[in-house]
Amino acid sequence: MLGVAGERGLTRDKIIGFLWPDADEERARRALTQALYALRQDLGSEEAFLGVKDLRLNPEIISADVVEFRAAMVAGALERAVELYRGPFLDGFHLPGAEEFERWSEQERQTLAREYGDLLEQLGQRATVAGDHRAAVGWFKKLAGMDPLNAKVAIALMRAHVAQGDQAAALQHAKVYEALLQQELDLPPDREVIAFAEELRRVARSDPGLRPVAPPAAPVEPAPSAPSPPIEAPKDPLAGVRHTSGWATISSSAGSEVPVTPRWTINFRKWYPVALAAGAAAVLLGVGWVAGRRLIGSRGRTEQASSLVASVSPTLVAVGRITDYTKPGGKPVAGLPLSDMLATNLARASGVQVVSSARMYELLRQLATGGDTAAVVVEAARKAGANELVDGALYQVGPDKLRLDLRRVDLGSGAVLQAYTVQGNDLFALADTGTRRLAQDLGASAPEGSLASVSTRSVAAYRYYEEGLRTYFASNLPQAEQLFAKALNEDSAFAMAQFYYANSSAGTRTEYFRRLRRAVSLSAGASDRERLLIGASWALANSSPALRAIAETLTVRYPSELEGYLYTGQGALLALDWAGAREPLNEVIARDSLGLVGRSPRCMACEGLVALSESYLMADSIAGALGVARLWTRLQPGSAQAWRYYANVLAQRGWADSSLAALHVADSLGSDGFQSAHTLMAIHLFTGAYGEAEQIMRVELQSGPPKTRLEAGWQLANVLRQEGRYTEALDLADRYRRDLAEPTPLGSAPTSAYLEAQVLFDRGQYQASAALFDSIAKSTSGFEDPSALARNRVWAWTHMADALAAMGDTIRLSALADSVRTLAEASGFARDARLHYHIRGLLLASRGFSYEAAQAFEKAMTSPSDGFSRTNYELAAIWLRLKRPKDAIPILQAAIRGSFEGGNLYVTRTELHERLAEVWEAAGRKDSAVVHYREVVRAWEKADSLLIPRRAGAARALTRLTASR
Repeated sequence: MLGVAGERGLTRDKIIGFLWPDADEERARRALTQALYALRQDLGSEEAFLGVKDLRLNPEIISADVVEFRAAMVAGALERAVELYRGPFLDGFHLPGAEEFERWSEQERQTLAREYGDLLEQLGQRATVAGDHRAAVGWFKKLAGMDPLNAKVAIALMRAHVAQGDQAAALQHAKVYEALLQQELDLPPDREVIAFAEELRRVARSDPGLRPVAPPAAPVEPAPSAPSPPIEAPKDPLAGVRHTSGWATISSSAGSEVPVTPRWTINFRKWYPVALAAGAAAVLLGVGWVAGRRLIGSRGRTEQASSLVASVSPTLVAVGRITDYTKPGGKPVAGLPLSDMLATNLARASGVQVVSSARMYELLRQLATGGDTAAVVVEAARKAGANELVDGALYQVGPDKLRLDLRRVDLGSGAVLQAYTVQGNDLFALADTGTRRLAQDLGASAPEGSLASVSTRSVAAYRYYEEGLRTYFASNLPQAEQLFAKALNEDSAFAMAQFYYANSSAGTRTEYFRRLRRAVSLSAGASDRERLLIGASWALANSSPALRAIAETLTVRYPSELEGYLYTGQGALLALDWAGAREPLNEVIARDSLGLVGRSPRCMACEGLVALSESYLMADSIAGALGVARLWTRLQPGSAQAWRYYANVLAQRGWADSSLAALHVADSLGSDGFQSAHTLMAIHLFTGAYGEAEQIMRVELQSGPPKTRLEAGWQLANVLRQEGRYTEALDLADRYRRDLAEPTPLGSAPTSAYLEAQVLFDRGQYQASAALFDSIAKSTSGFEDPSALARNRVWAWTHMADALAAMGDTIRLSALADSVRTLAEASGFARDARLHYHIRGLLLASRGFSYEAAQAFEKAMTSPSDGFSRTNYELAAIWLRLKRPKDAIPILQAAIRGSFEGGNLYVTRTELHERLAEVWEAAGRKDSAVVHYREVVRAWEKADSLLIPRRAGAARALTRLTASR
């Protein structure tokens, strides 16, 4: 870390935040002091580190390859820089439990990879200009090796081959590129690659002696990081630090005859643990206690849950068909609520694991459409992981007496393990008696009280509820909603009927939250599993800090249920623990393979895949997200949703042709109207084709159904913002808020006004923008939980702070930052806890404390690409002011790779291009500056008058830089 920091160094507080995030201040400082002492001893010098508050390496004693790499680039020694880059930064090195360090190392890895790709592109272009085509081929080959699926890189290499006179090699590379794209993405190659290859073949056919002239290559943007594995294998919970493929080399250049202070070199590509054995051990004394404690609650959760269940009960029971023979002369039927009643009641027994009825109904629906025959029920139980099945039959044996015959069947052998007969006056009595008999034979403790005390005392309500579950998992949501409503008419306090009544709702977001809130209030009287399920659903919907704890409890107590793993992964994403989210999400994907069949209203594997991909996007690893999206299309090749999502990620990667091809596949599988239009719009936005994006949304705005027209208006307003057409955008944003007509308390504005407030900011109407954001913060409508209310208020006040700072009214910023910090404690979204640093950065910048402002903005950063792009934008301005433009480049590039919505809504892509052009120019990279100035001039061609001076400035810069090249 100190090697990468170079001359700037790092504060002790920042080092502690990276390596000992959960330690109290005294223990963390002691651990750092001990680590530094041990390293000084190993390095043989008390002067190895300089500084007191800010630590840095002593360059006379220690050098680092990263520092030398960047110094060589600054000095223009590009070939030397290439020699120094030996592979990905810290490749294979992990510190489990140190999430901030993992996030930092991933960001540095990607930044260095981009710098290396940029370096190779410079060398390739330089060699081309100098006429050294052989060298150009070599540089572009290296660049193609880093980013083999990049069409622009492929064309640059092909042009270099042609210039060298080797058309065959150019065509061969086109074939390799095409094969890789087909193999990795299952998509056709870029049209430009095909067109260039066809031109080569045409010229060769017409006159073998002729050689086509390759046009000058356009500057190639630095490649993103090398692809990381989309699905990570579970990590060893006993490994404090991995030394698998290595990351650092420390070697001594001290002479053996004269005792001198050793000179050490840190190589961040290789690691040989011998030289650091004692020092590393000393550091791990400080890190290990944190890592070990965190692993019990993170990496080892699945193993812990499994071992806990195994120690209590190795048996997982599924309840199958209870056939009804109670109607005289009638046909026997299945579907009475006894199956669910037994499963729910048996799950309350201590020491036994039971597959929930919801999971069984879901699997039955996925396995066959012909009903729950005995064979299908057995297969569903096996797919759920059960090793025993309970089924039976119900008989009427008297005027007021029922008999239930039950049997336990071993699913491995098919043998009947035990048979029971119980009698009772009603279904609840049968369920309670039957549960006690089953629990006794399974070695479990019978549940306390009656099933009726945790569900409903109405048989009619239970009948409607059970029928509703079957209908719900048959994807007939309107009918399911009616059945759950009937159940609630019989018993309004039936918690699970209320829960599914909310989930089957076709109403508004407000109606869904109202229904779900009612389920939460009723869940105190429900069974443990159902209470946790309702609580986790509510916590996720409201970004509650309780989500992770509830989800992990659900997973440990009921490891056969997938909801716990899905909620655990989603909770980790809210906490910005992207790596920690992947293990439980992988678990969902692996165990819900049947969900990919697509015959139920909910595919948890699909939700897991989307969340897993988002974990990579949030970590600014489009390559990782692309791998997950591609995996989804392979697991579910007939899903239009999977292909549409894949098209979105391809667009974010910048591959327009591949994205369009994936969207074509999605539409051929089933066009989803506005969703297809939205994806096509996103493709054009990511490639800067704003006119095409505008036209798509205008068609939807004019011809779509009411809900579509509403959404299209919002999207069109955002498209127009990219073009600087703020007046038109403001009209659309205002119309969106009025047409949506959300109910709001007097004196507040609805959340639908966010875009309107932002367009006011774009137009320079800062006072009106600040007032509207403040009004949104005061809204309580639709926020049923304190955490959701806190999240909205923190978010709105942060934007209000931007407006106040822009208008020069900084008096309120300090108090606003304190309020945001306090309020964020109630939110479960970890980003909220950092937003007060963004406000403090604005205040410090306004007072001229640029370095301190940069530190504050860095603390505010969460995801570099999909966090809050306004922070990226403001931090880049500070680095420019401090004459450190190279520090601004990666954070702006990351923001441009992000989406257009969410946290990235609050600064336009064109503004990011404008600032990136400025920092590239300040860094002396004219070609790259030209690329971005050109984007600004093109995008703002029809911009409002207030942007004319900025567009003219970009045009002048473009002319100046183009003339000087």
